[in-house]
Parts: sequence; structure tokens; C-alpha cells
Amino acid sequence: MMGINWDRHLLAPLHGVFGDPVEYRPAGGISYTLSGIFDRAYTQDVDPLDDGSTINTTKPVLGVRDSQFQALPKQGDRVFIGIVGGVLVNTLFAVADVQPDSHGGTKLILNKVR
Repeated sequence: MMGINWDRHLLAPLHGVFGDPVEYRPAGGISYTLSGIFDRAYTQDVDPLDDGSTINTTKPVLGVRDSQFQALPKQGDRVFIGIVGGVLVNTLFAVADVQPDSHGGTKLILNKVR
């Protein structure tokens, strides 16, 4: 039995419908365009405080296909997002965290570059 090609059967069609072109700028490398699905807000729980309460923070996220990278994404790389779903974003982000999903996709947690 052959495994499912997640990139071809799920991720490529998904990005074809919901993805937007973004400019990926690897640290010390040459920029190139790939498809990303951008979410402005992603809530993440931060370590609990001494009193047991938790803090959550909101970070933008970019869903990407691993097959589109020239080298695996890493912290410190930059992503310029111009337009998402017809809405002007025009923002440069730094990759704060890289979370592969084991199905050929990765979630990039982003920080806005000031």
C-alpha cells in the first residue's frame, strides 16, 4: 500500500484556492516567491505564571508547503506579505518559530518587523 501524497492531493489544491503569493527571504539567501495561507491572529498559551494563571499571546501565522522551499525555513528568515485575499497587508515579518506538520506542510509563527 502506498502512502498518501499530502502535498499533491491536499496542500497544492488548498493553496490554489486559499494561498497568496508571498516573498520568502531566507537569512543570507536570495528571495523567492511561494504560496502561503496567512492568518493575522493565532492564539498561543505562554508558560503558566507562578500563581497558576496563563498568558496567551496573539501572533500571525503563515501556512506553507514544504515542497516550495529551496532550503528548510528557519527562525530569523523573513517573509514579505503584500496582499492577502485582495486586502493590502504590505508587511515584513520575521519567522519566530517553525512548526512542521509531518504531512508536507509547515506553520510559520511570525513577528512583525518594526
